[in-house]
Amino acid sequence: MKVTFVYPDFFQFADGGFMPEGRMYLGVAYLSAVLKEAGHRTSLVHLVAPPERDWFLARIEEEAPDLIGFSSTTHMFRHVARMAGWLSEGDSPPVACGGVHPTIAPEDAIWTPGIDIACRGEAEQTLLELCEAMEAGSDFSRIEGLWVRRGDRVVRNPVRALNTDLDSLPFPDRGMFDPGLFCEDQHPRGTLMASRGCPFNCSYCSNHAQKSAYPNPADYVRFRSPENVVAEIQRMLESDRRIEYIRFDDDILTVDRRWLARLSALYRERVGMPFICNSRVNFTDEETAGMLAEMGCTVVCMGIESGNEWLREKVLNRRMSNDRIAAAFAACRAAGMKTVSTNMFGLPLEDTSMVLDTIKLNARCRPDTIQISTFIPYPNTELYRLCLERDLLEGGEVDSIFAGRSPLKPAADGWEDEAVKRNFHTLAYTYGRLGESNRAMRSLGTRAIDSMVLSRRIPSRLRRPAFERLARWADGRWQPEWIKY
Repeated sequence: MKVTFVYPDFFQFADGGFMPEGRMYLGVAYLSAVLKEAGHRTSLVHLVAPPERDWFLARIEEEAPDLIGFSSTTHMFRHVARMAGWLSEGDSPPVACGGVHPTIAPEDAIWTPGIDIACRGEAEQTLLELCEAMEAGSDFSRIEGLWVRRGDRVVRNPVRALNTDLDSLPFPDRGMFDPGLFCEDQHPRGTLMASRGCPFNCSYCSNHAQKSAYPNPADYVRFRSPENVVAEIQRMLESDRRIEYIRFDDDILTVDRRWLARLSALYRERVGMPFICNSRVNFTDEETAGMLAEMGCTVVCMGIESGNEWLREKVLNRRMSNDRIAAAFAACRAAGMKTVSTNMFGLPLEDTSMVLDTIKLNARCRPDTIQISTFIPYPNTELYRLCLERDLLEGGEVDSIFAGRSPLKPAADGWEDEAVKRNFHTLAYTYGRLGESNRAMRSLGTRAIDSMVLSRRIPSRLRRPAFERLARWADGRWQPEWIKY
Protein backbone atom coordinates (compact mmCIF):
# COMPACT_ATOMS: atom_id res chain seq x y z
CA MET A 1 0.00 0.00 0.00
CA LYS A 2 1.02 3.57 -0.58
CA VAL A 3 -0.42 6.26 1.70
CA THR A 4 -0.05 9.93 0.83
CA PHE A 5 -0.52 12.25 3.79
CA VAL A 6 -1.71 15.81 3.27
CA TYR A 7 -0.80 18.28 5.98
CA PRO A 8 -1.98 21.93 5.72
CA ASP A 9 0.52 24.10 7.57
CA PHE A 10 -0.33 27.77 7.03
CA PHE A 11 -2.55 30.56 8.32
CA GLN A 12 -4.93 32.25 5.92
CA PHE A 13 -6.30 35.65 6.87
CA ALA A 14 -9.66 37.26 6.17
CA ASP A 15 -8.23 39.34 3.33
CA GLY A 16 -6.99 36.23 1.53
CA GLY A 17 -3.36 36.65 2.55
CA PHE A 18 -1.57 33.82 4.27
CA MET A 19 1.44 33.05 6.43
CA PRO A 20 3.37 29.77 6.10
CA GLU A 21 4.07 27.85 9.28
CA GLY A 22 6.56 25.29 7.99
CA ARG A 23 7.05 23.09 11.03
CA MET A 24 7.72 19.46 11.83
CA TYR A 25 4.47 17.65 12.63
CA LEU A 26 5.12 14.57 14.73
CA GLY A 27 1.63 13.07 14.41
CA VAL A 28 1.99 12.28 10.71
CA ALA A 29 5.65 11.33 11.21
CA TYR A 30 4.66 8.66 13.75
CA LEU A 31 2.01 7.26 11.40
CA SER A 32 4.49 7.09 8.54
CA ALA A 33 7.05 5.31 10.71
CA VAL A 34 4.54 2.65 11.78
CA LEU A 35 3.43 2.04 8.19
CA LYS A 36 6.98 1.85 6.85
CA GLU A 37 7.95 -0.57 9.62
CA ALA A 38 5.18 -2.85 8.33
CA GLY A 39 6.41 -2.60 4.73
CA HIS A 40 4.05 0.04 3.36
CA ARG A 41 5.10 3.19 1.50
CA THR A 42 4.28 6.78 2.42
CA SER A 43 4.67 10.26 1.04
CA LEU A 44 3.77 13.74 2.27
CA VAL A 45 2.17 16.76 0.65
CA HIS A 46 3.27 19.45 3.11
CA LEU A 47 1.27 22.56 2.27
CA VAL A 48 2.82 25.79 3.50
CA ALA A 49 0.53 27.88 1.27
CA PRO A 50 -3.12 27.55 0.22
CA PRO A 51 -3.02 25.27 -2.84
CA GLU A 52 -4.68 25.92 -6.18
CA ARG A 53 -7.15 23.23 -7.20
CA ASP A 54 -5.41 22.06 -10.37
CA TRP A 55 -1.97 22.01 -8.73
CA PHE A 56 -3.27 19.98 -5.81
CA LEU A 57 -5.08 17.41 -7.93
CA ALA A 58 -2.03 17.05 -10.20
CA ARG A 59 0.21 16.54 -7.17
CA ILE A 60 -2.04 13.81 -5.78
CA GLU A 61 -2.18 12.13 -9.18
CA GLU A 62 1.61 12.25 -9.36
CA GLU A 63 1.89 10.53 -5.98
CA ALA A 64 -0.54 7.79 -7.13
CA PRO A 65 -1.55 6.71 -3.63
CA ASP A 66 -3.84 3.85 -2.64
CA LEU A 67 -5.09 5.94 0.31
CA ILE A 68 -5.06 9.68 0.97
CA GLY A 69 -4.79 10.76 4.59
CA PHE A 70 -5.51 14.28 5.78
CA SER A 71 -4.46 15.36 9.25
CA SER A 72 -6.48 18.27 10.57
CA THR A 73 -7.01 20.53 13.51
CA THR A 74 -10.28 22.42 13.81
CA HIS A 75 -8.56 25.55 12.47
CA MET A 76 -7.38 23.76 9.35
CA PHE A 77 -10.51 21.76 8.65
CA ARG A 78 -12.07 24.27 6.28
CA HIS A 79 -9.02 23.90 4.03
CA VAL A 80 -9.17 20.11 4.32
CA ALA A 81 -12.87 20.20 3.40
CA ARG A 82 -12.12 22.26 0.31
CA MET A 83 -9.38 19.89 -0.87
CA ALA A 84 -11.50 16.81 -0.12
CA GLY A 85 -14.24 18.39 -2.20
CA TRP A 86 -11.86 18.71 -5.14
CA LEU A 87 -10.96 15.04 -4.81
CA SER A 88 -14.63 14.05 -4.79
CA GLU A 89 -15.07 15.54 -8.26
CA GLY A 90 -12.97 12.81 -9.86
CA ASP A 91 -11.93 9.20 -9.45
CA SER A 92 -10.01 9.50 -6.20
CA PRO A 93 -8.71 6.69 -4.01
CA PRO A 94 -10.33 6.48 -0.55
CA VAL A 95 -9.84 9.60 1.58
CA ALA A 96 -9.35 9.40 5.34
CA CYS A 97 -9.15 12.30 7.77
CA GLY A 98 -7.59 12.04 11.20
CA GLY A 99 -6.27 14.37 13.86
CA VAL A 100 -7.88 16.44 16.57
CA HIS A 101 -10.90 17.64 14.59
CA PRO A 102 -12.27 14.24 13.55
CA THR A 103 -11.68 13.04 17.12
CA ILE A 104 -13.74 15.78 18.78
CA ALA A 105 -16.15 16.54 15.89
CA PRO A 106 -16.51 13.27 13.97
CA GLU A 107 -19.94 14.04 12.49
CA ASP A 108 -18.57 17.21 10.92
CA ALA A 109 -15.68 15.25 9.42
CA ILE A 110 -17.51 12.18 8.13
CA TRP A 111 -20.29 14.12 6.37
CA THR A 112 -17.82 16.36 4.56
CA PRO A 113 -18.00 15.64 0.80
CA GLY A 114 -14.89 13.77 -0.29
CA ILE A 115 -14.07 12.27 3.11
CA ASP A 116 -14.83 8.54 3.20
CA ILE A 117 -13.24 7.67 6.53
CA ALA A 118 -12.89 9.62 9.78
CA CYS A 119 -10.16 8.34 12.07
CA ARG A 120 -10.76 9.11 15.74
CA GLY A 121 -8.09 9.04 18.42
CA GLU A 122 -4.45 8.06 18.19
CA ALA A 123 -4.18 6.30 14.88
CA GLU A 124 -0.99 4.26 14.63
CA GLN A 125 -2.62 0.83 15.01
CA THR A 126 -5.89 1.94 13.42
CA LEU A 127 -4.23 3.13 10.22
CA LEU A 128 -2.05 0.04 10.05
CA GLU A 129 -5.11 -2.23 10.26
CA LEU A 130 -6.86 -0.12 7.62
CA CYS A 131 -3.95 -0.51 5.21
CA GLU A 132 -3.73 -4.25 5.84
CA ALA A 133 -7.46 -4.65 5.20
CA MET A 134 -7.34 -2.57 2.02
CA GLU A 135 -4.32 -4.49 0.75
CA ALA A 136 -6.13 -7.76 1.35
CA GLY A 137 -9.29 -6.45 -0.27
CA SER A 138 -11.30 -7.12 2.89
CA ASP A 139 -13.97 -5.06 4.64
CA PHE A 140 -12.49 -2.35 6.86
CA SER A 141 -15.74 -0.79 8.08
CA ARG A 142 -15.55 -2.48 11.49
CA ILE A 143 -12.03 -1.42 12.45
CA GLU A 144 -11.82 0.25 15.86
CA GLY A 145 -11.25 3.97 15.64
CA LEU A 146 -12.84 4.39 12.20
CA TRP A 147 -16.07 5.97 11.09
CA VAL A 148 -16.76 4.80 7.54
CA ARG A 149 -19.30 6.39 5.21
CA ARG A 150 -21.01 4.29 2.59
CA GLY A 151 -23.41 6.53 0.68
CA ASP A 152 -25.94 7.88 3.17
CA ARG A 153 -24.96 5.37 5.86
CA VAL A 154 -22.14 5.71 8.40
CA VAL A 155 -20.58 2.87 10.37
CA ARG A 156 -19.47 4.35 13.68
CA ASN A 157 -16.91 2.25 15.52
CA PRO A 158 -15.71 3.02 19.06
CA VAL A 159 -12.38 4.75 19.60
CA ARG A 160 -9.50 2.37 20.10
CA ALA A 161 -8.00 2.19 23.61
CA LEU A 162 -4.93 4.30 24.21
CA ASN A 163 -1.56 2.65 23.74
CA THR A 164 0.04 2.65 27.18
CA ASP A 165 3.47 1.53 25.93
CA LEU A 166 4.83 4.46 23.94
CA ASP A 167 8.26 2.81 23.78
CA SER A 168 6.70 0.23 21.45
CA LEU A 169 6.33 2.88 18.73
CA PRO A 170 9.12 3.48 16.22
CA PHE A 171 10.72 6.91 16.22
CA PRO A 172 8.92 9.45 14.03
CA ASP A 173 9.75 9.44 10.31
CA ARG A 174 11.32 12.89 10.09
CA GLY A 175 12.75 12.06 6.69
CA MET A 176 9.30 12.38 5.08
CA PHE A 177 9.54 16.18 5.53
CA ASP A 178 11.32 18.45 3.05
CA PRO A 179 13.52 20.80 5.13
CA GLY A 180 13.24 23.33 2.31
CA LEU A 181 9.64 23.93 3.40
CA PHE A 182 10.50 24.58 7.04
CA CYS A 183 10.39 28.04 8.55
CA GLU A 184 13.77 29.50 9.43
CA ASP A 185 13.31 28.86 13.15
CA GLN A 186 12.71 25.14 12.58
CA HIS A 187 16.18 24.31 11.25
CA PRO A 188 18.17 24.64 14.50
CA ARG A 189 15.38 22.98 16.51
CA GLY A 190 15.12 19.29 17.26
CA THR A 191 11.45 18.68 18.10
CA LEU A 192 10.15 15.65 19.95
CA MET A 193 7.57 14.53 22.51
CA ALA A 194 8.49 12.54 25.59
CA SER A 195 4.87 12.02 26.62
CA ARG A 196 1.30 12.21 25.43
CA GLY A 197 -1.69 13.79 27.11
CA CYS A 198 -2.44 16.35 29.80
CA PRO A 199 -3.88 15.57 33.26
CA PHE A 200 -5.98 18.74 33.43
CA ASN A 201 -9.42 19.59 32.07
CA CYS A 202 -9.18 23.25 31.12
CA SER A 203 -12.58 24.12 29.68
CA TYR A 204 -11.24 25.83 26.53
CA CYS A 205 -8.75 23.11 25.54
CA SER A 206 -9.52 20.15 23.30
CA ASN A 207 -7.70 17.78 25.65
CA HIS A 208 -10.71 17.00 27.82
CA ALA A 209 -12.88 16.45 24.73
CA GLN A 210 -10.27 14.09 23.28
CA LYS A 211 -9.77 12.29 26.57
CA SER A 212 -13.49 11.57 26.94
CA ALA A 213 -13.54 9.78 23.56
CA TYR A 214 -11.30 6.93 24.76
CA PRO A 215 -12.47 3.82 26.63
CA ASN A 216 -9.48 4.16 29.01
CA PRO A 217 -9.32 7.91 29.79
CA ALA A 218 -7.40 7.22 33.01
CA ASP A 219 -4.44 6.29 30.79
CA TYR A 220 -4.53 9.56 28.84
CA VAL A 221 -1.21 10.80 30.29
CA ARG A 222 1.65 8.49 29.35
CA PHE A 223 5.43 8.87 29.39
CA ARG A 224 8.08 7.19 27.33
CA SER A 225 11.04 5.79 29.20
CA PRO A 226 13.90 8.28 29.61
CA GLU A 227 16.16 5.82 27.77
CA ASN A 228 13.81 5.81 24.77
CA VAL A 229 13.60 9.60 24.73
CA VAL A 230 17.36 10.07 24.86
CA ALA A 231 17.90 7.44 22.16
CA GLU A 232 15.60 9.39 19.83
CA ILE A 233 17.46 12.63 20.53
CA GLN A 234 20.78 10.96 19.79
CA ARG A 235 19.46 9.66 16.48
CA MET A 236 18.15 13.13 15.61
CA LEU A 237 21.51 14.73 16.30
CA GLU A 238 23.33 12.11 14.23
CA SER A 239 21.08 12.71 11.22
CA ASP A 240 20.90 16.51 11.37
CA ARG A 241 24.01 18.49 12.31
CA ARG A 242 22.11 21.80 12.14
CA ILE A 243 20.25 21.16 15.40
CA GLU A 244 21.34 23.59 18.10
CA TYR A 245 18.69 22.98 20.75
CA ILE A 246 15.89 20.59 21.65
CA ARG A 247 12.20 21.52 21.80
CA PHE A 248 10.07 19.23 23.96
CA ASP A 249 6.54 19.65 22.57
CA ASP A 250 4.86 17.87 25.48
CA ASP A 251 1.84 19.62 26.96
CA ILE A 252 3.58 19.54 30.34
CA LEU A 253 7.06 18.03 30.65
CA THR A 254 7.14 18.36 34.44
CA VAL A 255 4.08 16.31 35.51
CA ASP A 256 6.11 13.44 37.05
CA ARG A 257 9.05 14.71 39.08
CA ARG A 258 10.65 11.29 39.59
CA TRP A 259 10.49 10.58 35.85
CA LEU A 260 11.96 14.01 35.15
CA ALA A 261 14.84 13.33 37.54
CA ARG A 262 15.71 10.14 35.66
CA LEU A 263 15.48 11.91 32.30
CA SER A 264 17.62 14.74 33.62
CA ALA A 265 20.47 12.43 34.58
CA LEU A 266 20.48 10.66 31.21
CA TYR A 267 20.05 13.88 29.25
CA ARG A 268 23.00 15.55 30.95
CA GLU A 269 25.17 12.48 30.42
CA ARG A 270 24.31 11.66 26.80
CA VAL A 271 22.95 14.85 25.22
CA GLY A 272 24.06 17.98 27.09
CA MET A 273 22.27 20.36 24.74
CA PRO A 274 20.08 23.39 25.57
CA PHE A 275 16.35 22.76 25.44
CA ILE A 276 12.96 24.45 25.70
CA CYS A 277 9.85 22.96 27.31
CA ASN A 278 6.31 23.60 28.48
CA SER A 279 5.47 23.43 32.15
CA ARG A 280 2.56 24.45 34.34
CA VAL A 281 2.74 26.60 37.44
CA ASN A 282 1.28 23.79 39.60
CA PHE A 283 4.35 21.70 38.78
CA THR A 284 6.95 24.46 38.88
CA ASP A 285 8.63 25.26 42.17
CA GLU A 286 12.23 25.98 43.14
CA GLU A 287 13.17 22.28 43.11
CA THR A 288 11.69 21.59 39.68
CA ALA A 289 13.08 24.82 38.23
CA GLY A 290 16.51 23.93 39.55
CA MET A 291 16.29 20.45 38.03
CA LEU A 292 15.31 21.88 34.63
CA ALA A 293 18.10 24.44 34.70
CA GLU A 294 20.70 21.87 35.70
CA MET A 295 19.50 19.64 32.87
CA GLY A 296 20.09 22.45 30.35
CA CYS A 297 16.71 24.14 30.02
CA THR A 298 16.97 27.72 28.77
CA VAL A 299 13.29 28.65 28.27
CA VAL A 300 10.14 27.53 30.10
CA CYS A 301 6.66 28.26 28.67
CA MET A 302 3.78 28.44 31.16
CA GLY A 303 0.16 29.49 30.89
CA ILE A 304 -1.35 32.45 32.67
CA GLU A 305 -4.32 32.62 30.26
CA SER A 306 -6.31 35.01 32.47
CA GLY A 307 -5.13 37.15 35.35
CA ASN A 308 -8.62 37.30 36.85
CA GLU A 309 -8.88 34.57 39.48
CA TRP A 310 -12.68 34.22 39.21
CA LEU A 311 -12.61 33.86 35.42
CA ARG A 312 -9.64 31.53 35.52
CA GLU A 313 -11.26 29.16 38.04
CA LYS A 314 -14.96 29.35 37.25
CA VAL A 315 -14.84 29.71 33.46
CA LEU A 316 -11.48 28.25 32.37
CA ASN A 317 -11.32 25.53 35.07
CA ARG A 318 -7.73 26.46 35.92
CA ARG A 319 -7.33 26.22 39.69
CA MET A 320 -4.26 28.18 40.72
CA SER A 321 -3.83 31.47 42.53
CA ASN A 322 -2.10 34.57 41.23
CA ASP A 323 0.49 34.10 43.96
CA ARG A 324 1.21 30.54 42.77
CA ILE A 325 1.59 31.76 39.19
CA ALA A 326 3.95 34.57 40.18
CA ALA A 327 6.01 32.18 42.34
CA ALA A 328 6.49 29.75 39.44
CA PHE A 329 7.80 32.47 37.13
CA ALA A 330 10.05 33.77 39.91
CA ALA A 331 11.46 30.26 40.50
CA CYS A 332 12.39 29.89 36.84
CA ARG A 333 13.94 33.34 36.76
CA ALA A 334 15.96 32.61 39.91
CA ALA A 335 17.25 29.40 38.33
CA GLY A 336 18.56 31.40 35.36
CA MET A 337 15.96 30.39 32.77
CA LYS A 338 13.94 32.69 30.56
CA THR A 339 10.16 32.41 30.57
CA VAL A 340 7.27 32.72 28.14
CA SER A 341 3.73 33.35 29.36
CA THR A 342 0.72 32.31 27.30
CA ASN A 343 -2.41 34.41 27.58
CA MET A 344 -5.88 34.63 26.04
CA PHE A 345 -8.40 37.34 25.57
CA GLY A 346 -11.84 37.39 23.96
CA LEU A 347 -13.02 34.86 26.55
CA PRO A 348 -16.69 34.28 27.37
CA LEU A 349 -17.87 36.45 30.29
CA GLU A 350 -14.65 38.48 30.15
CA ASP A 351 -14.85 42.26 30.46
CA THR A 352 -12.22 44.96 30.01
CA SER A 353 -11.26 45.00 33.68
CA MET A 354 -10.42 41.28 33.45
CA VAL A 355 -8.17 41.89 30.45
CA LEU A 356 -6.38 44.49 32.59
CA ASP A 357 -6.04 41.87 35.34
CA THR A 358 -4.23 39.61 32.86
CA ILE A 359 -1.95 42.46 31.84
CA LYS A 360 -1.16 43.28 35.47
CA LEU A 361 -0.37 39.65 36.33
CA ASN A 362 2.05 39.52 33.42
CA ALA A 363 3.65 42.69 34.78
CA ARG A 364 4.03 40.98 38.14
CA CYS A 365 5.40 37.72 36.66
CA ARG A 366 7.88 39.52 34.37
CA PRO A 367 8.04 36.88 31.60
CA ASP A 368 10.69 37.50 28.98
CA THR A 369 8.12 36.99 26.22
CA ILE A 370 4.36 37.43 26.40
CA GLN A 371 2.33 35.34 23.95
CA ILE A 372 -1.24 36.47 23.33
CA SER A 373 -3.94 34.50 21.58
CA THR A 374 -7.62 35.01 20.91
CA PHE A 375 -10.03 32.47 22.34
CA ILE A 376 -11.53 30.11 19.75
CA PRO A 377 -14.28 27.70 20.94
CA TYR A 378 -13.39 24.15 19.91
CA PRO A 379 -16.27 21.72 19.23
CA ASN A 380 -17.57 19.68 22.15
CA THR A 381 -15.43 21.43 24.75
CA GLU A 382 -16.99 22.80 27.93
CA LEU A 383 -16.42 26.38 26.87
CA TYR A 384 -17.93 25.71 23.46
CA ARG A 385 -21.08 24.50 25.17
CA LEU A 386 -21.12 27.61 27.35
CA CYS A 387 -20.89 29.78 24.25
CA LEU A 388 -23.86 27.97 22.75
CA GLU A 389 -25.90 28.26 25.94
CA ARG A 390 -25.21 31.99 26.22
CA ASP A 391 -25.70 32.60 22.47
CA LEU A 392 -22.22 34.13 22.23
CA LEU A 393 -21.23 32.83 18.80
CA GLU A 394 -21.67 34.93 15.70
CA GLY A 395 -19.91 32.61 13.25
CA GLY A 396 -16.80 32.99 11.16
CA GLU A 397 -13.94 30.55 10.78
CA VAL A 398 -10.48 31.50 11.99
CA ASP A 399 -7.27 29.71 10.95
CA SER A 400 -5.22 30.80 13.90
CA ILE A 401 -5.60 31.79 17.53
CA PHE A 402 -3.03 34.50 16.73
CA ALA A 403 -5.07 36.19 13.99
CA GLY A 404 -6.75 38.56 16.46
CA ARG A 405 -10.24 37.70 15.20
CA SER A 406 -12.88 36.16 17.42
CA PRO A 407 -16.02 34.21 16.45
CA LEU A 408 -17.74 35.55 19.59
CA LYS A 409 -20.06 38.52 19.66
CA PRO A 410 -18.33 41.68 20.94
CA ALA A 411 -18.35 41.72 24.74
CA ALA A 412 -18.39 45.48 25.15
CA ASP A 413 -19.18 48.70 23.35
CA GLY A 414 -16.80 51.63 23.22
CA TRP A 415 -13.13 51.94 22.47
CA GLU A 416 -11.68 50.66 25.75
CA ASP A 417 -11.72 46.90 25.23
CA GLU A 418 -10.16 46.96 21.78
CA ALA A 419 -7.58 49.56 22.80
CA VAL A 420 -6.45 47.56 25.83
CA LYS A 421 -6.08 44.36 23.79
CA ARG A 422 -4.20 46.16 21.03
CA ASN A 423 -1.75 47.58 23.60
CA PHE A 424 -1.44 44.42 25.72
CA HIS A 425 2.36 44.22 25.61
CA THR A 426 2.86 47.95 26.05
CA LEU A 427 0.61 48.05 29.11
CA ALA A 428 2.20 44.97 30.65
CA TYR A 429 5.66 46.47 30.47
CA THR A 430 4.36 49.85 31.69
CA TYR A 431 2.66 48.32 34.72
CA GLY A 432 5.82 46.29 35.26
CA ARG A 433 8.01 49.36 35.37
CA LEU A 434 5.59 50.97 37.79
CA GLY A 435 5.91 47.86 39.96
CA GLU A 436 9.63 48.54 40.23
CA SER A 437 9.00 52.11 41.46
CA ASN A 438 8.50 53.27 45.01
CA ARG A 439 5.15 52.61 46.64
CA ALA A 440 3.67 56.06 46.04
CA MET A 441 4.65 56.14 42.35
CA ARG A 442 3.39 52.58 41.84
CA SER A 443 0.00 53.37 43.38
CA LEU A 444 -0.41 56.69 41.58
CA GLY A 445 0.65 55.37 38.18
CA THR A 446 -1.48 52.25 38.39
CA ARG A 447 -4.58 54.19 39.40
CA ALA A 448 -3.98 56.67 36.59
CA ILE A 449 -3.88 53.95 33.91
CA ASP A 450 -6.86 52.15 35.42
CA SER A 451 -8.85 55.39 35.35
CA MET A 452 -8.00 56.06 31.71
CA VAL A 453 -9.58 52.72 30.82
CA LEU A 454 -12.23 51.95 33.41
CA SER A 455 -13.45 55.17 35.02
CA ARG A 456 -17.02 56.15 34.28
CA ARG A 457 -16.74 59.40 36.21
CA ILE A 458 -14.27 60.86 33.72
CA PRO A 459 -15.75 61.51 30.25
CA SER A 460 -14.54 59.25 27.46
CA ARG A 461 -13.54 62.30 25.41
CA LEU A 462 -10.86 63.00 28.05
CA ARG A 463 -9.83 59.44 28.86
CA ARG A 464 -9.30 58.23 25.30
CA PRO A 465 -6.76 60.84 24.13
CA ALA A 466 -4.90 60.47 27.43
CA PHE A 467 -4.68 56.71 26.96
CA GLU A 468 -3.57 57.03 23.35
CA ARG A 469 -0.81 59.47 24.32
CA LEU A 470 0.39 57.04 27.00
CA ALA A 471 0.37 54.13 24.54
CA ARG A 472 2.33 56.07 21.91
CA TRP A 473 4.90 57.13 24.48
CA ALA A 474 5.34 53.66 25.98
CA ASP A 475 5.10 51.59 22.80
CA GLY A 476 8.32 49.66 22.26
CA ARG A 477 10.12 51.61 24.97
CA TRP A 478 10.55 48.69 27.36
CA GLN A 479 9.80 45.61 25.31
CA PRO A 480 12.57 42.96 25.47
CA GLU A 481 13.81 40.87 22.57
CA TRP A 482 11.39 38.21 21.36
CA ILE A 483 12.45 34.71 22.38
CA LYS A 484 12.29 31.94 19.80
CA TYR A 485 10.42 29.09 21.40
